[in-house]
Amino acid sequence: MSHRLTKLLPLMILTASVSTGCATVDLNEVSLPATAPAAAEEVNVVERAVAKLKSAFTNKGFVAKTSRKRMQSAAKILLNGLEAKDVTSNHDGYAMNPKPVSVVLADIEFARRHVVQTTKAAEVYLEMAPQSRNLRRELADLEAALMAAKEAGDVFDIALQGTNEVALTSYIDSVVTLRDVTDEFGARVRAYKSNKTIEAAG
Repeated sequence: MSHRLTKLLPLMILTASVSTGCATVDLNEVSLPATAPAAAEEVNVVERAVAKLKSAFTNKGFVAKTSRKRMQSAAKILLNGLEAKDVTSNHDGYAMNPKPVSVVLADIEFARRHVVQTTKAAEVYLEMAPQSRNLRRELADLEAALMAAKEAGDVFDIALQGTNEVALTSYIDSVVTLRDVTDEFGARVRAYKSNKTIEAAG
């Protein structure tokens, strides 16, 4: 059962459709005035949400402190629908320290809320961002968040020892939705690069 999430997530990712939920997001936290100076965009809503997720997951012990480059590389494996082998490095931490089931369930819900909030922020940002904007930086952030979310799911799976599958499935669903929106950012980045190439050739 310890590798259930690792085996299930790629399959679920391949078949999951993009979320069309109507969750409410505070647009005041997302939108920036058109005349705002460039410095105001240094930290946008996606970056803030991802930073909060990674900080919370690390502080709670759901994920190990892993280099940004390594997490992005592992996330790209997930985005391609393949199994990310040997990328979970926190099995000897959270999962191996016995905890009451109630504590694990509370942690899963805590993590799920962070994943959902990050996904909402990304969805709204993507909708509002002009086609002319390069979203490469946001894509890198989301890839790191995706890997952290997947790693946390692995340790939750081990900690639950085959119990409370409903809670784990709900968490997996939130990760799948985060994967979908991350893939949309990837598509936008590829389109941006393609357009730049065409412009340069013309």
